[in-house]
This record gives sequence, structure tokens and C-alpha cells, in this order.
Amino acid sequence: MQRLETPLFVTDADGAVLEANPAATRRIERREGLWLDAGGRLALRQAGRWVPLSRWHAQVAVGGELVLPLEVEGGAPMQITLRAMPAGEDAHAACCLLATIERVQLTRTDAMRRRFRFTRTQARLAEMLCAGMRPTHAAEQLGVKISTVRTHVGQMYEKTGTHSQAQLVALLHAV
Repeated sequence: MQRLETPLFVTDADGAVLEANPAATRRIERREGLWLDAGGRLALRQAGRWVPLSRWHAQVAVGGELVLPLEVEGGAPMQITLRAMPAGEDAHAACCLLATIERVQLTRTDAMRRRFRFTRTQARLAEMLCAGMRPTHAAEQLGVKISTVRTHVGQMYEKTGTHSQAQLVALLHAV
């Protein structure tokens, strides 16, 4: 556990850290999505606030595993995976949680939305254009008028600094 570069820690049912590898300790010290309260209980950054890890204990104990987004300022999207670990021989004993943190692999659509601030519809349209679909066919697939597609494409030009569909598609293929 100590040699792993993946942040890894074990907590009790209350979220108190029982063991952590150096990568997890560094993340906690830097408050990179994780924080220890005064009682040594772990909290996760969720929707701009710190939420105690114990909040998800019952759900993990029943389901065995839970994956949650982890808010990290200015960094790549991360997720934390919580797994139930039996605490002992007694099947009814409170279980511990094993938590690992890993980078979320973005799809190309997610990457376009994040980089260029495309809406979901614009990202879908961008994927269609990158696949070689003509705007008229994309309009049919999206169930909208061609004028709506043209409006979206114009907004995408503004967001990407391009001036033609060819420039837009070439840029998007690089994402």
C-alpha cells in the first residue's frame, strides 16, 4: 500500500482514517478534494461544500462499491471509489471502507464541452460533423430545423475562434 502512487486509504464506519498511503496523505494535506475534520474524520468536496465520508457508509455497506466525483480546483476531473471491507469475522460488524482516487477519463464529447464550453447539443452536433455528417442530416438526426443547426454552428465558431466548418472540424479532431 505504501508504494502505490494511487491515493489509497482505509476508514472506519465514522470516516476516521485508519491507514493511508503517502499519495493519499499528500492529497489530504493539500485539501485536494479531501479534508480531515477536527475529529480525524474524512470529508469529500461535493458541490462546493465538505461532506463527511460517513454519509455514504450505509450505501457502500449494502452495495459493496460506490463511485463519486471528487471536486479538485483547477485540476483534471477525479473520482473516488469507495469499497466495503468486512471489519471482522462477525457478518454484522461494521465494515471499513477502502477508498481509491483516480483521474476520470473524459470522452471526446466531454472534452469539447469542457474546453470550448459547448452545450450538450453543440457537443452532439460537433461529434456528428466530425463523423462527416452534413448539417442537413444532423438537423434530421437531432429533430430540429436546419436554421437551428446553423445557429449552433455559428455559436460554435464563436466559442472556438474558427470561421468555417472545415476549420471547426479540424480543430475538433485535435481534441
